[in-house]
Amino acid sequence: MQKFKSKIKSSFNFFNFLIVFFTFYFLLFTFSDKVAAQEVSLSISPPLTEIVIQPGKSLNQTITVRNDGVPVTVVAKIVPFVPLDTNGHVELIEDQNSIDAFSSWFYFDQRPTSLGVNERHDFIIKITPPDSTEQRDYYFTFLVEVQANNNIGVNNSESQARIGANILLTATKDGNPQKNVSIVKFSAPKLVDSFTGFSYQVILGNSGSGFFKPVGKITVDQIFGTTTTLNLAPLNVLVGGEREITCLEGQEIISCALPGKFLIGIYRANLSFTVDGVGESYEKQIYTIAFPFTVLLGLITITITYSIIRRLNAN
Repeated sequence: MQKFKSKIKSSFNFFNFLIVFFTFYFLLFTFSDKVAAQEVSLSISPPLTEIVIQPGKSLNQTITVRNDGVPVTVVAKIVPFVPLDTNGHVELIEDQNSIDAFSSWFYFDQRPTSLGVNERHDFIIKITPPDSTEQRDYYFTFLVEVQANNNIGVNNSESQARIGANILLTATKDGNPQKNVSIVKFSAPKLVDSFTGFSYQVILGNSGSGFFKPVGKITVDQIFGTTTTLNLAPLNVLVGGEREITCLEGQEIISCALPGKFLIGIYRANLSFTVDGVGESYEKQIYTIAFPFTVLLGLITITITYSIIRRLNAN
């Protein structure tokens, strides 16, 4: 009888262990997905605003922030930025003195704003550069930041999330800021193998007082009479910066690569564009020679190998 009770007790303990184990397993994999799903997800529109304004005048701009994640509280601010590299990246100038220098230019509600799931909020910004504003470009980012520790279950790195929309502001009295353009680089390999293909690199500089977009193309003429046109993407070239210009196929931004699996001969490429589609045309021309070096190398290797074999057989 004692052995029977011992068996029952052991079975009961093992059964309890299984219940606890599978309950923990179920809770772990059921609720871990829910916890992981608690992510900050904000979007902002429009992502880029281009403004031409007279000093002393005012206009309103609306920027909309949408929350597709967990409920959050956000705050907004405007900081200046400068061009960082040729890829269009920017560097935010977030020291308080730089922010305060332009604080009188912008008026909007800077109080913390709560956003529930799938909620949106319109920030209406009144922009008024002073009468004394120098006529040139000014670049800003409208930053929306999630307040730290505002939501239980959201980790600290996520709660520090922020998103921004860039504002390109041109202060001008006549609406015609000076735009000084330079072709910093228009290049391609001078000599390539026929099977490798190649791309053109275009870098433009801006030393004027207003940003611009190049509107133009690269026209490539081949020795046998074929012509290929590569359309330039109208990317912004900011004042004091340089920008690598890619190409455009439909609505897709692509590299300026010459199409074709086999290239041979001399290729003359002519870069031509205007500033914002008006005014004088800027041009530059380069040449590339494509030759099947791999085929030639293969023929030379075969010839040498054949000669060696013949000599060995003769001996």
